[in-house]
Order: sequence, then structure tokens, then C-alpha cells
Amino acid sequence: MKRLSLYRFLTCLVAAFVVVLAASLTTPGLAYAANESAPERIISGSGVSGISTQVRQLAEAQLTELSESAKRDRLRRLLPWSPAALQTSFAQLLESFTDEEVARLLEIVDDSLMARGRLMEDVALQEQGTPEYERYMQRLATYPPAVSRVQRVERLVSATRMAEWLIYAQASVSDALELELSQGYEADTRDAVLNFMLYAYRRVSNAEIDALIRLWNDPVMQRWLTEAFAALPDPARPEPGLI
Repeated sequence: MKRLSLYRFLTCLVAAFVVVLAASLTTPGLAYAANESAPERIISGSGVSGISTQVRQLAEAQLTELSESAKRDRLRRLLPWSPAALQTSFAQLLESFTDEEVARLLEIVDDSLMARGRLMEDVALQEQGTPEYERYMQRLATYPPAVSRVQRVERLVSATRMAEWLIYAQASVSDALELELSQGYEADTRDAVLNFMLYAYRRVSNAEIDALIRLWNDPVMQRWLTEAFAALPDPARPEPGLI
């Protein structure tokens, strides 16, 4: 099987958790989101829907050398990752949440600290590949932050489930496209996500990071993330049609 580029996976899929939230949690975004239904705001605001666009872009980038018919056959296997399919699946999940739980989820995704955090992630994403970003990554390897700081950011990554989602998406798409992931890709993914978050939050106080962790670790938010993750497509069940 063709070997899948881990760097390309990480670049595309980290964006899924950044770009979508940045668009929905800026001040203008909050005004726009207020016009959406509660499920739409929760799905968008928690970032779970962004994985769909990135999966398709990644798949198309990997299939450029195939014939159109072969490309359609491979993309057909990713139909369950389509925006409409995921939106429907996630919206159905929210029907099992009480009115109070939905209200709490809305409070969390609309929180100004959540908005600030996601905007910082968006800026970090845009700066990937710049001299400043590369210098910071080099410093991380030579002069890592204090252990307590790293552990704090690790707790934030864990609360958001970012690495968990990316690892699952990598495995699913590689299976669908018949691509081979490099050995140790899970550990590489976790390291890449941690380093990205250390950069994104490098100027954020420990107190603010702790507050973000509390928001993401809210029991209702964690239930939502757990159930949304469980509803992600099973690559073993290809369906007809195209994304």
C-alpha cells in the first residue's frame, strides 16, 4: 500500500479543530451563531463537524494520481464522513440531551474564553511554517517549558480530545484509501498536537488555561464529546455514492 504522509495528515486535520471554531467563535461569529439552532451552534462551536471537510481534502490530495473512476470508488468509501451525514448523526445525538444539558453546552461554546482560545489556535495554524513557528519548535526540543506547564497543556489537549479524534480519522481514512500509516503514528500525532498547543497558548496564563480545561471538562461537554466520537464513521462499512 502507498504510505500516507503523516505531516500532511496533521496539517490538514489539526485545522479541523481550529478553523471551524475560529469562524464560529469570533465576536461576529457569535452573532451569526445566535441565528442558528441550538444543535447547529453546539456542533459548530465544539468543533466536531470540522473533521468532515478536512477528511475530504486529505483524501483528494492523496488520490491525485488515480483515474477518475478509481478516485470515485475510493471517495465512495468516505461517504459517512460527509458534512450532511455527520451533521445528521450529531444532531440525532443531541436529541437525547435534556433542555438543561443543551443550555449548558451552549453556555460553554459561547463562552468568551473559549472564543479567545480558539482564535489563538487559529493564529497558530496560520503561522505554521513561518520562521517564528519553526524557531519555537526548535526551542521546544532544546529548552522545553517547565514540566508543570507541559502537563497543564497536556490536560487541555486531553480535555478537548483533539489527538484522539485525529488518530481515529487517520486510521479511518488510511483504511478507506488503502494507505499505510507509519509505525508509531499515534505517538507522533500526540506529540504534534501537544507542540502545536504549546505554541498556540504560549502567551496564555496558567490560570486561563486552567479555566479552559474546566470548561472542556464540564461533565456535559465530556458526555457530548464522548458520544460524538462514538458516532464517527466506521471505515469497515463503505456506502454507495460520493462525498
